[in-house]
Amino acid sequence: MTLARRLIDRVFPRGALILSTLTLGYFAMGLVRNRALATTFGAGPELDAYNAAFRIPEIALDVLVAAGLTAPFVPIFNSLRLRDEPAAHDFGRTVLTVAVLVMSVVVLGLFLVAPWTVDVVAPSFDIATRGLYVELFRIMCVTAVLFAASIAVGEVLVAHQRFLFYALAPILYTGGIVVGTVGGGERYGIHATAVGAVAGAVAHLGIRVAGLWRTPFRIRLRLHVRSAPFREFVRLMLPRMVSHPIDPLTLTFFTNLGSSFGIGAITSFNFASDYQVVPVSLIGVSFSLAVFPALAAAYGANDGVTFRAILRRNVITIGGLTVLAAIAVAVLARPLVEILIGGGEFGPDDVDRTATVLTAYALAIPLDSLSYPLSRALYATHNTILQVIASIAGFGTIVAMGLALAGPVGIVAIPLAAAAGGAVKVALLTLFLVPRVRRIGAGIA
Repeated sequence: MTLARRLIDRVFPRGALILSTLTLGYFAMGLVRNRALATTFGAGPELDAYNAAFRIPEIALDVLVAAGLTAPFVPIFNSLRLRDEPAAHDFGRTVLTVAVLVMSVVVLGLFLVAPWTVDVVAPSFDIATRGLYVELFRIMCVTAVLFAASIAVGEVLVAHQRFLFYALAPILYTGGIVVGTVGGGERYGIHATAVGAVAGAVAHLGIRVAGLWRTPFRIRLRLHVRSAPFREFVRLMLPRMVSHPIDPLTLTFFTNLGSSFGIGAITSFNFASDYQVVPVSLIGVSFSLAVFPALAAAYGANDGVTFRAILRRNVITIGGLTVLAAIAVAVLARPLVEILIGGGEFGPDDVDRTATVLTAYALAIPLDSLSYPLSRALYATHNTILQVIASIAGFGTIVAMGLALAGPVGIVAIPLAAAAGGAVKVALLTLFLVPRVRRIGAGIA
């Protein structure tokens, strides 16, 4: 094995290259989506209503389904597979059934109270935009149920290391939005985009279900909610449920704040956020996930020297690369926005506003990225509560700074508040992590 291959295997565990490549594909499709939305609708009330309509269904999905599945499902499922595969399948089917049932009930309630949610998400919308928001909100409720099923199926795929079908799903979902916008946007308006989102969600679920056919798992209804594995699953998911919705809550706060800056502000923020998250995902998320198993193994072996070496190298690498990425984003913000989404209904003023937000957002790139290796290091030491505390403190800082800066600096308050919240979160994670790392083995960090 060559030195280069050893380095690749060390950084990219099995399936990571597939995940990274398809993540790039997803971001590329996201650029196509943004271009289609910008040139079709511009930074106007239709797109503002569309973006706002996602917020509450996303929060419900994250709190009730995604939070619980992303942490405890795979360990429990694979542990059961080792000694009793039928029991593992019953557990997986129970989780899938419960996820869809719970989300269906919640979505029914959201469908009924949709007119009242606009005051929470975007209180500054005018009457016409409020009506459009309600229509789109109810369509988005359908996607939430489909995603609940797809997330559960996706965790089964991860447990079986079927990463290709797992990672293709987001690309197909975004493709549905593009097809809806390009194919029907001119004739049917933003409703065509919403219908495209539903079609994309169907494809998101469909490709993952297709991936199951090369595993022994088959979808069936099960409600073994009193079984020991499911009770353990519920117990482990509770801490994650507290912190998981913080990201969508942050987006909801930014949407609320952005609605006060006039027409197009929400759209500019959403586009800037989409571009800011690319280096965070490709570097912060991917690199920290790559070393997470090694961190957990080192902690299990009480090998403090190895744990600290892996963590230190990971933090330095992520920090260095994301600082460079932040500088590049800040310098290239305006030409990037001009090339990627400028033109059509997205005029020069829209480009300038979006580029300004993206430039300020560059400050948050290293901070957001560093939160991932620090959080995963805490998870490796079998602790989730401290990460919850840091996340809540970061969110509180975002709200306080956003409200304080909105008047003096306008829409730039959004990225500046994000950077301040990220700094507080990273500082607390570091503060919590240092003493725990020092106690691993006999060495001193």
